[in-house]
Amino acid sequence: MSAVYQKDDSFSAHDIESEPSIVQGTLVGWAHLANCKGYAKLFFGKPAERPQARVRREHKAHSLCISCSVKVDCRSFARNNHEYGFWGDENEESRHDAGFTLSSPIGVRITPIPF
Repeated sequence: MSAVYQKDDSFSAHDIESEPSIVQGTLVGWAHLANCKGYAKLFFGKPAERPQARVRREHKAHSLCISCSVKVDCRSFARNNHEYGFWGDENEESRHDAGFTLSSPIGVRITPIPF
């Protein structure tokens, strides 16, 4: 074993100083009340997800969001922090259409302008 870590060393998350957060919103206070808790696979697609699979996945996610008591907080968090995934009953395209762009617009389907 290395000198840095030995079997009898113990530490907890409380022993580590947290770095200052740079996000504009916070999950504290509302995320534990969300209907989606434990269903991350519904809200974040796999790499190279097929469009039909995405529609099915987002439809299932929508069924959890529709009655969620913290949907507005969730949506605001995603919009303010340029999140990917399905948040607050919105996907990336919905947020983009509402004027909240992604930092790196990979995956955003933009309709080409006809000439």
